[in-house]
Amino acid sequence: MDNKEINMSKVIITAVSALILVIIIAVLTIILTNKKQAAEIVAETSQTQQPQVSKEENVWKSTNVTPTENTIINNSTTEEENATANNTAEISNVVENQPGIEGENIVANNNTTENNITPENNNVNQANSTQNQGENNIIQNNSVENQTVNNTTQNNTVPNNTGNTEPKKSNNGVIWLTFDDGPSAKLTPKVLDILKKENVKATFFVINYSESNEHLIKRIVAEGHTIGIHGYSHEYSKIYKSKETFMSNIYSLQDKIYKSTGVKSMYIRFPGGSSNTVSRKYCKGIMTELTKEVLAKGFKYFDWNISSGDAGGAKDAKAVYKNVKKSLSKKRGNLVLCHDIHQKTVEALPDIIKYAKKEGYTFARIDDDTPMYAQHVNN
Repeated sequence: MDNKEINMSKVIITAVSALILVIIIAVLTIILTNKKQAAEIVAETSQTQQPQVSKEENVWKSTNVTPTENTIINNSTTEEENATANNTAEISNVVENQPGIEGENIVANNNTTENNITPENNNVNQANSTQNQGENNIIQNNSVENQTVNNTTQNNTVPNNTGNTEPKKSNNGVIWLTFDDGPSAKLTPKVLDILKKENVKATFFVINYSESNEHLIKRIVAEGHTIGIHGYSHEYSKIYKSKETFMSNIYSLQDKIYKSTGVKSMYIRFPGGSSNTVSRKYCKGIMTELTKEVLAKGFKYFDWNISSGDAGGAKDAKAVYKNVKKSLSKKRGNLVLCHDIHQKTVEALPDIIKYAKKEGYTFARIDDDTPMYAQHVNN
């Protein structure tokens, strides 16, 4: 190979090398440029998204609402109301059905996780919020095991037969003391003595009673208290077997009370409450049937929105007192579940009454004008 050819080869190699170098530089430039742009985009994105993250955090913070008022101690471990043991998370909002006011349903809205409401009233309605024939609802919030019930709105007037309006009686600050499972030969007289001394009227949802205890049934009525029907039997497997067996259970005790007192009681408290789930074991859907059936037969049934815990978690009179005290509210009616078969209830009762009077509460017995407090039906 002569010198001319060698020189030509060098020129070609140099040109190719230069071209390759240019290409490499161009590629590197492009890569670096893209990285820079990507970094700028990431930075811009972070800046624009940051306020959104804060906003989301604020949303979560605002939704974590803590119930602010009055809780109800659940009766989940009680022998009397152990039907609601599995219903701790199901017991829900309270329904007030004002008798005498056609179509008015006062419906509670749930403020916690596990409770919903199904009102069972004279014009049976199922909804989270009900408004019938122009009557305003009372909104009430209930917590899970301890139901919080707060009234926020209430109609001030109701129509009368003349088409005019008259003031509507408010139940705010009213306490209905109710006693289940009696009469007790030993304790019911003590409860009656306390009520008489304090000039307080109450309601007794009784079960079948012996001849020797009949005088207590008569005394309840004679002293101006309301006698209600808890059931001739309290045995869930029998009474919740069918609609027929339950109604027979009710009518049997109603007849017996009438023979003893001349009073035909039309007020019912379901054993375990209308929200009980234990009845599922014996007849699926029985509570849905019964809550409608008793209303159709002219009865009214009453659950509660305050439990004293005397048949469950409350270990002594002090605990019973505290359960009721912390659950009372002047922003609504207070229907209190107690049992006149426990000594701790008898011991706590005077303090409960004295505290309530001091704080300006009033007491009443259940009658035809009492709003029907009903829990969510779970079966």
